[in-house]
Amino acid sequence: MYSEPFFSSQWPSEAVHFSNPLLPQLQLSEDPQSCTFLLQEALPLVEIIPLEPEASWWYRGANLHLGSLVVTAWTARPMRMTFSARQEHIVVLGYGGEQRLRQASTTWPCVKGGCVLMASAACTMESTLSSAVAFALTRDRLLETAMAMGGYLQKPKGWEESVAQAHGWSPPQNPAGPSLLTALQQTIAMAGQLSGYGGGLLDRLQFDDQIYRLMVAMLLPGICQGKSLDRLLHRQSQGRDSFDELIDYIKQNLGESLTLTDLESRSHYSRRALQYSFAERMGCTATKWIKNQRLDRARQRLERPSLNDTVGSIARECGYRSLGLFSVDFQQRFHVKPSQLLRESRRL
Repeated sequence: MYSEPFFSSQWPSEAVHFSNPLLPQLQLSEDPQSCTFLLQEALPLVEIIPLEPEASWWYRGANLHLGSLVVTAWTARPMRMTFSARQEHIVVLGYGGEQRLRQASTTWPCVKGGCVLMASAACTMESTLSSAVAFALTRDRLLETAMAMGGYLQKPKGWEESVAQAHGWSPPQNPAGPSLLTALQQTIAMAGQLSGYGGGLLDRLQFDDQIYRLMVAMLLPGICQGKSLDRLLHRQSQGRDSFDELIDYIKQNLGESLTLTDLESRSHYSRRALQYSFAERMGCTATKWIKNQRLDRARQRLERPSLNDTVGSIARECGYRSLGLFSVDFQQRFHVKPSQLLRESRRL
């Protein structure tokens, strides 16, 4: 992705004792600007400022694409990062040294084994010689994932406030917290180990969904404690049934094939009952509704592309196996070519 003078495979002697789940992929750079470009693919970064003379400063980093997420990892000499206010929440996992994230008048330390989720306001981070992993989560998807996990039709009181706040786990306080944080670390490590087999495998294993679910369980520990009967009674009181759960499943798996046979098995509806339910509640067939959901997702991705996104990669992420069919369907729905929308988005 970057030119050879900026990134190399040399490993600085100071970092040999640091662990990192993406260690084999990390590439060395001594240029703050090239590091900024790399991090901006994953985080709302404004700038990086070395906290020592540039002649002795270095940064070793890499990005890993996991569906809708870009996970960035680094081992670096002391530095300061400045982040802008966005809708995303920055998450930092510590693997060595210390990161100190400051937002408003509060400072959140993140050391080895710790995790910090920042509110969406602007913030800064200062680090010692350190090793970390970071990524950005959207508030909407966090809440959608929480509702799907809990079987809720409407957000319970207090959820939005809890998700909107900054949180630190060093170590986690709730009983399941340490295990959840370990599972999050293991998920990222497994993704790193499998990255050599191609992005298609990573997409199909849906690591981004696993990461969102683990973060929701850490943010809202009560969501893991409800009993099956309690959840069922709650869904029934909200008028929620297996069709609603099927809709949640489809939205979370738009990149998969989603055949009618799969939907029948998932919902326990017959094919005829399934088609009738879609016609009655969604106003169209199951196939058409799924296609529209995929196209809506594709439009959102094309409007906010990552650095390495192409029309083809976004089409595959949204469940299309034929680029030609995707282009035809997209133009019929939005009256513009997907390639034109992608180019226009990158001009902004």
